[in-house]
Amino acid sequence: MVKIGRNDPCPCGSGKKYKMCCLTDMAKTDRILRSAAQVNTQEELVALLNQPIKIYQFRVTLDSIRLEEPSGTVYRSIEIEGDDTLYDLHLQIQDAFGWDKDHLFSFYISNRIGDESSEYSGNPIGGDTSSIGAEPSGTAAKTEIRNLRLRKGKHFKYLFDYGDRLIHTIEVLGKYDRGDEENVAYPRITEKAGDPPLQYDYSEE
Repeated sequence: MVKIGRNDPCPCGSGKKYKMCCLTDMAKTDRILRSAAQVNTQEELVALLNQPIKIYQFRVTLDSIRLEEPSGTVYRSIEIEGDDTLYDLHLQIQDAFGWDKDHLFSFYISNRIGDESSEYSGNPIGGDTSSIGAEPSGTAAKTEIRNLRLRKGKHFKYLFDYGDRLIHTIEVLGKYDRGDEENVAYPRITEKAGDPPLQYDYSEE
């Protein structure tokens, strides 16, 4: 892990002091600190931060809600930067399906719900949380997508709300180098199919 002082050169390569550059931007600071935790030298940190950004393409399909399958196929295709975290992916899925972001969640990279050895979880504001059964293997907000070694065709699970159990399957459609398009913002939704059911069943008493 590399420690960065306020008066050190900013590792983004701008030539400015850290305190006068990325330290003033919370999102950039989070990215730098996550990268700093993965390397041992300042040179390695600069190299990691300046790697070409990959865009990951995912298809997120709703499998079930409250143990019932939706009436038809419901999915959203999402593109997201590789140096974003699983928490960022969680937030994009919430927006894409219209869920309300107010429950715990877990990703299971093994594609098996309840497998703590492959679980990355979080609470609504991105903090640590315990697993359904034991300690998860990682925190979603600290886990960058690019570090999961996801390949095209890989499937993994996303569970939102441990009570109503909104279960989704995520398929890796591919990844590509991000271009220089200034008018393209990530993450973004690229395809939609089906209408999600209501998150809450207000007819229940």
